[in-house]
Formats: sequence, C-alpha cells, structure tokens
Amino acid sequence: MAQETKPAEVASPSAAKPMDPGARAHQLMDDVAPKLADITDKVLFSDVWERPGLSKHDRSLVTVAALIAMGRAESLRSHLELALQNGVTREELVEEITHLAFYTGWPNAVAAIGVARETFARNQSASATAKTTDAEIFKANSGPFSAGEPGNFTGDAKITSRYRTAPPSHGSGGTVAFGPGGRTAWHSHPLGQTLIVLSGHGIVQTWGSPAHALGPGDIAWIPAGVKHWHGAAPKEAMTHVGIADVQNGNTVTWMEKVSDTQYGEAARSSR
Repeated sequence: MAQETKPAEVASPSAAKPMDPGARAHQLMDDVAPKLADITDKVLFSDVWERPGLSKHDRSLVTVAALIAMGRAESLRSHLELALQNGVTREELVEEITHLAFYTGWPNAVAAIGVARETFARNQSASATAKTTDAEIFKANSGPFSAGEPGNFTGDAKITSRYRTAPPSHGSGGTVAFGPGGRTAWHSHPLGQTLIVLSGHGIVQTWGSPAHALGPGDIAWIPAGVKHWHGAAPKEAMTHVGIADVQNGNTVTWMEKVSDTQYGEAARSSR
C-alpha cells in the first residue's frame, strides 16, 4: 500500500529517512506558489505515481532516463535517491546510464555518472548510520491520510499510518479503516500480504475459495501472487493493518472490482 514519490525539480532529501515528496513540495514552494505545491502533491504524488499501470520501480527508471536526456542534474539527484527507495538497484541505474550514452549523448551520461557516484556514496553512508539509530515509531492514525482510490476500492476506505522500512529490509504497510460494506477490489501482492484486524468485523476471500469472516485480533495471510479481496462486513466497520513486502518497487497489482453479487455471496457464506 503504501508508498513515496518525488517531483522533477525537488532537491535531494536527507538520506537518513525515506523521502516525503508531498511535504518536500510544500516546503520548497508553499511560501511562493501554494497552489502549485498543492497540485503537485495531489496530481503527481497521489495520482500519477500511484497508478497501477507501471510499478514505481519502472516509473523511476523512466523518470531517470528522461532527466538524463534533458541534462537535469539537480532533479536527477533526487530521482536517483527515489529510484533506490523504489527498488531499483545500483547495477540497473549504471546500466541505464551506459545505455543512454549512445542515445542521449556522451556528456549527459558522464554527468549522470558523477551524480550517481555521489548518490550511491550518500545512500551507503545513510544505510550504515541507520543500523545504529533508535527505533522508528509510526504513530497510530499518522499521516498522510488518504481515501482509497475509487478504482481500487468500493465504499468508504481511509488509509493512514503508511510506512516503508529502510533497506535492506523491504517491508511496507498501513492501516485501512473500512466503513460498512467497504472493500478492496480484487488484487494480488508479489510477496504476499498479512492482515491484522484491529477492530470491527470483515471478510477476506481468495479467488476460487470460500470467504472467511474476520474479527478483532484475527490475522490473515494471503500467499504471494494470489488474487484476493478484503473489507468490512455489510453492517459493521472494520479496521485492519495490511503488511506487504516490496518487490522491484511494487507491492500490489490491482484488478477488477468485487461485484455486489460476489460481495453478497461472500457475506452470507462467511457468517
């Protein structure tokens, strides 16, 4: 679920923590162009980078290629940082720059290698420092708050307390509060998903299998690549924590919505 992005002209964030692009946009532009900061946050961060058509891993590769072609070294700095956070490896980035030397020009590629060298060194230093730091706490109901994307959810769904662990770990997750009848679309996770119910009652179902009722304290594990959905009971809200590992910058593949007929049958059979 959860995930971080970066606009084209945003400066490098602190390497010690995952970047918060929305906050960075407001920090850099809010005092001069608050509307531009707001549009950047809502359109670029919350829409374009979250669209399921491309994984964030692939979006980072495309963005880095475009910035190298345009010779935008300052923007490239921040997007190399973001690419590493999105699961792009150093080897992939170096290979991309090498390939682009023959299509975007030798000077652009050489300049990009210099920026990559600085970024890799900073990232390596931050990783070493991170091993000695204190625990990082993700407070309950912490921001940024977001409503479930209409194409991926039916009914009321609010997502808070998003997090992503620092390398070499690849964990991510968040808290989702469903209103009565609220539910996800069918989807899968490349490395599986764990659901921990905090309150209320709900339903989880994998494709071709019976639906299962969920209650407070229940834990559901959905295996890697298995098509499934989950959500609240028809007349009761449910809040759960969803945990999924990142693979190549991707945590979820969205599919079609759960129909009212499918939901109704699942609700009846899981009582």
